[in-house]
Amino acid sequence: MERYGAQPCETALVGGIREDMIAGVQNKLLLLRPTWYGQHMEYGFPVETISELARFCFVFGLRKHPIFWRVQDGTLDVSAAGPFSTFKAAYQMFGEDARAFAKGGMGSPNFWFNFAVSSMYFSGLLEGVNYICSYPGHSPQSDPNKFGMADVLAKLGKCFNISYYHDLIVRHEEALKSQPIKAANRRFLTQLNSIHLSKRPHKNLANDAVKTAISLNGKTILVVDDFCTSGRSNEASRAFIEAAGGRARLFSWLKTINAPYTRINSAPDLAPFKPNGLENEPLSLEYDYFAHVVANGAPGEIHESLCRYRDWKWA
Repeated sequence: MERYGAQPCETALVGGIREDMIAGVQNKLLLLRPTWYGQHMEYGFPVETISELARFCFVFGLRKHPIFWRVQDGTLDVSAAGPFSTFKAAYQMFGEDARAFAKGGMGSPNFWFNFAVSSMYFSGLLEGVNYICSYPGHSPQSDPNKFGMADVLAKLGKCFNISYYHDLIVRHEEALKSQPIKAANRRFLTQLNSIHLSKRPHKNLANDAVKTAISLNGKTILVVDDFCTSGRSNEASRAFIEAAGGRARLFSWLKTINAPYTRINSAPDLAPFKPNGLENEPLSLEYDYFAHVVANGAPGEIHESLCRYRDWKWA
């Protein structure tokens, strides 16, 4: 890395033994584990063939635009790797595929696994992160490992010795989905009154919860979700994490086009580790969608990446 002037988030480590794992963790490197050398450990992302390794490098590792849209303002740091639309022709192909995977496990699951991992890693979003968590589904009965994304996030965290907690944010009451609701009728209270944080979540999908209550005070938590519409879910997670003394870094695969991001502009009075019954909608501030596009070349790159992934052939 020193020889080539490369930063950790510009480098992936290929290796399959304990010494490789230690080198990866100590240097904060994404570990790609070739399985043809044998199964020596569970760390890292397994690659079965040279062709699969090459596909990750050429399709995902060489992307120039890992982040498409981002707002950084004070304690707010929210980003998305691409735009979401199933109507705009330039975005339709990958938008429909992403929705098919997120909502029904169809489409190209492994593409979106690699897309999410490479976007977070190569953008540097993982730098300084203490914990990773998912934003929960709309029902308390939602499967936290729906279609395997939690497994992927747990593997990602292990590469950097970052704990992944799938249930750090708990859905205790069913919430309406925001996409079908008209923008003027969307409310923060829908999310704020249906989630809370857990003091004893499950680490890396373990069967048992952690025995000692974790502290978020002074910690940076990366919150991962599939789609960002207007930001109500993102903002609810940020409000709870900040109420517990932490700092949230928010990431979604795709951001709904044209829709502004709506920020909570007055911290609600929350008890972070138990259900709340807030009555008043918090004051808000909107961020224009177009003004926060940081890489106009990202959509075309995503479209091309999905095409190359589907049609991949290694001579």
